[in-house]
This record gives sequence, structure tokens and C-alpha cells, in this order.
Amino acid sequence: MHKSLMIASTLALSLGAASAQTDTNTTTTQTTTTATPAQTVTFTDVPAGHWAKDAVDLIVQRGLIQGFPDGTFRGNENLTRYQAALIFYRLLQSGALSSGSLTQADLTTITNGMQEVSTELAAVSSRVTDLEQLTADQQARITALEERISTLSGGAANADVAALTARIDALEAAVRNIPAGPAGAAGPAGPAGPAGPAGAAGAAADTAALEARIAALEQRATTSTTTSTTATVTTTPDTTATTTPTTVVIGDTAPVANADTRGNLYAGVSGSASSGSCIVGTRTVNYCVGFGGMVGSTQVIGPFGARVAAEYKPGRGAVSADVNATYQLGTGTNLQPYVGVGLGITSSRTRTTGATNNVTDTYANALVGADFQLTPSIAAFVEGSGRYYLSNKGVGALNTGTETRGFVPAVKAGLKFYF
Repeated sequence: MHKSLMIASTLALSLGAASAQTDTNTTTTQTTTTATPAQTVTFTDVPAGHWAKDAVDLIVQRGLIQGFPDGTFRGNENLTRYQAALIFYRLLQSGALSSGSLTQADLTTITNGMQEVSTELAAVSSRVTDLEQLTADQQARITALEERISTLSGGAANADVAALTARIDALEAAVRNIPAGPAGAAGPAGPAGPAGPAGAAGAAADTAALEARIAALEQRATTSTTTSTTATVTTTPDTTATTTPTTVVIGDTAPVANADTRGNLYAGVSGSASSGSCIVGTRTVNYCVGFGGMVGSTQVIGPFGARVAAEYKPGRGAVSADVNATYQLGTGTNLQPYVGVGLGITSSRTRTTGATNNVTDTYANALVGADFQLTPSIAAFVEGSGRYYLSNKGVGALNTGTETRGFVPAVKAGLKFYF
């Protein structure tokens, strides 16, 4: 686009229009004057004292150029063909080209400029026509919607709302006759609903809300009559209304499962009996009794647990302690079997003749047992174990001193306290 041609065309038209306006004002007295209000625009990039400020202000006052949205004129940029077409379109719309004060040279310059941007000028004109048509279509749609709203706001919608309101009033009167039952736990508060629209859309929203209330009340009555396992039938006359007494089924006494469960940690006490000779009082018997305690957990890693147990056998003066890993065989009932393996030590008097010191023997331990849950925190247990002694230096290990290692079975029973 030749910028010099466009600037010349614009200035020529502006100066000619200005001259025509001056001549008309000085020679003719008009009875009625219609003028476009002068625009007051200050561009940030055209300061006072700029050599082209007067020309820019004149073009802006004529409505030919409005500048960019950021408040700049951008005088150093090239003029696009579309911008030039928009300027000529504004010239045509303003009627300035019909002024008779333009010289032939001005008209020739303007004509050449318009021919150069004729394609863009036609495109701008077509877009304006399309916008005008779109505005007319939108206005027609708005008018049709207003008529439809006016129709919907009539008696049909109001009649529906009145009928639904009557149904709700009847159901709510029946619900008010239900005697109060035991208070249940408060449920969580629901979120606040959005505000309903106005007009016909508001009437539709009101109808939907009333239908939802009716459905909830009818569902409540249906649930009360069909799902109660033990119900109470109460007939209460309504002394404040003209409706007949209403029979309502209320109450639901379905059993609630006991949700108590035992903990994983426990402590226990036990008594035991094992094979071998022991001294009871002043006589020797073919069994040894003992008593002890334990602490542990049923779940350290999944179903695997661990426990530490200690035991004292007074008949041999022996103290034993062992650590076992256990595995719970969950059955989902009060009976909970388990198995375990571990290692332990026994401290007792030495077998060496004439010596009185204590020695320590080690053993491997295997056990199998079961807990019977008496309460959520107390269980009775029975357990069978077998100790395989790896040494026999003290009287608390094997039965005789002729063996270097051997097996000793035992039975243990007691109580465990879970927490």
C-alpha cells in the first residue's frame, strides 16, 4: 500500500471538507444543523508540538481514524490495505464526498485511492452488512423468546404449581402426625443449592423442586411400610385439619452388628507342664510344672506376629526365656489358631558334682496353639510346644545328664489380655 497516496487522499478530503464547512457557515444561515460531535482523543505517541499533530487531530475529529486500543497512533507504521479501506468506508458513510468544494485534483486522488483498495473496501462493507443482518436476527430471536416467556408465565404453569403445592401440603400434614421416635445421629449438612432463575424458567424450576419434595416424601412412606423388620402402627387423628386420620408405619429395630474388635498387642500369664522328673516338696515326680508370662503382638507384618515369653520351673530351679515368631491362622470366629518358631535359653544349676554355680543351655522352640476370645479384650489359650535342647549342662535342660542334646515336650495354658 502506498502510504503517500493514502495520506494525500485523507488530507485532501479533510481539508476540502473543512473548507466547505467554513464557506457554508459564513455565507448561509441554516435553520437546522446536524453535525457529528468532535472526538477528543489524545494519542500517547503524538505529543504536543509534534509536526503532524494538527493533521492527526483534524483526521480524528472527522471520524476517519480512531487510533489503536492502547491509545497510540503509530504514525511510523505502514498503512494496511484494510485500514485504508476502513478510512474510505467512513468517508462514504459521512457524506463528505458529496461536498462540492473539492477540486478535480482532490477527486482524482481520492478516486485513485479508492480503486486501489476497492477489494478491501468491498470486504469491509460486506462485514458491516453481515453485522447489521446478525443484529436484526438477534433482535427477532429476543422478541420470540419474550413472547414465549410471556406465554409460559400464564395459567398453565401456575395451575401445575398449585396442584403440586396441594399434594405437598397433604403429605406434610401426614408426616406431622407421625410421633417422634428415638433421635438418630445427625447427618452431614448438604451443600446450598443455586438460586433459581426468574420468569418462566423460575416457574419450571419451582415445579421441579416441588416434584422432588413429593418424591422424597412418597419414598419415605414406601420405605417405612416395606423395609421395617419390627414396626409400630399408630393412628393419630389430626384435630387441626379436616383430613381423615392417617395410619403411618414407623420404627425400624434392625439389629446392629457388634463392631468391637480386639487389639493387636497382648500380655498373658500361663501355667505349664512338661516331661521329666522334678522335685515337688520332698518327693520326686515324673513331670515338671512351671508358671510364667508373655508379651507380644499378633500383627507385626501382616499376619506375622512376635512374642517374648519367660517361665520358671521351681522343681528344677530353672528359668527359661524365648523369642518366637508367630503366624495367625485367622478363621473369622472366636477361635484363633496360631503357630510359631523361635529360640530360647534356660539358666539352671550345673550338673557338675559338688558345684553350685548356674549354667546356660540353648534350645530351639516350636509351638502350636489357639486363642478362644472370651471378650474383645480377654482370651483363653492352650498351647503345645517342643523344645530341642542344643546342650545339657544344667539340670533345667534334659531329664538326665547322659545326653548331650534332646527333645522336651510341654503343654501350656493361660489367659491373654489384648489392648
